[in-house]
Order: sequence, then structure tokens, then C-alpha cells
Amino acid sequence: MTDAMKKTAVITAFLALAALGPARAEEYLPESMTTHPEWFIKISDWSMYSTWGAVAIIHNVTIENTSGLTYRNVRVRVRYSSNLSTGVGGPVSQETGVLPVTLPPGSKATYLKAGVTLGAGSQFMNPVGIEVLGAEVVR
Repeated sequence: MTDAMKKTAVITAFLALAALGPARAEEYLPESMTTHPEWFIKISDWSMYSTWGAVAIIHNVTIENTSGLTYRNVRVRVRYSSNLSTGVGGPVSQETGVLPVTLPPGSKATYLKAGVTLGAGSQFMNPVGIEVLGAEVVR
């Protein structure tokens, strides 16, 4: 490959990248606040325990709503791993449920300080992750 061909290839690559436009932060369409509330609801802290009766209790959930809408009844999924020596760390279960909270727009607060039941659990499982699945928009 000659020097002229190398220069041409570099210029062509540069122009192709420039045509893609500048790198931008992720942008959301206005209606996505309604259709995808899970993109705007962030859970940064939470605690969970299970009773001897295999009831899972979630409490002290810190939730941020970064949208301009009010949401309620946040649907979540909690993932569990085993704490038994036969399966330590491996995923063993998941539970979905609804957090009965109302999130004002642009808010961050800790909810469910007294706790609320979130399906079944076991003292032999560790809650390792929580995922927001959706929420209802308050109109």
C-alpha cells in the first residue's frame, strides 16, 4: 500500500466517523417516561429478610425518580443466590412483586421503612439484586 493510499484510507475513515455525528448522551423520547418507567426509576439501596415462615420482607428501599412524571406501584424482581455450602453464590430463585409506593417527579427518598411482604423467601438464600420492571403512571 502506498503512502497516498494510506492517506486516502485515513481520510475516508475520518469522514465516515464524522458523518455519524458527535457522541451524545442517551436521549429519551418524551413518551418513553410513560412507556418505559423502568428507565427512570433507580433503586440505590434496599434491605430484605425472610421469616421462618418463608415470607420475604423488603424494607428501607431508597428510590429515585428521574422523570417528570409521578409513578406508583413499582414492579420489581429480586434475585437470590444460595448461602448453602452445596451451591454458594449460584442463582437459585427470583421473586417478583409490587412496591406500594408513590414516587413524585424528580424525587429521591427511602420508602417502606416498616417493611412489606414481597413474595416468598428462605433463610438459606441471599438477596443479591433488584430490578425495576415497571410502574403505573399517575395521571
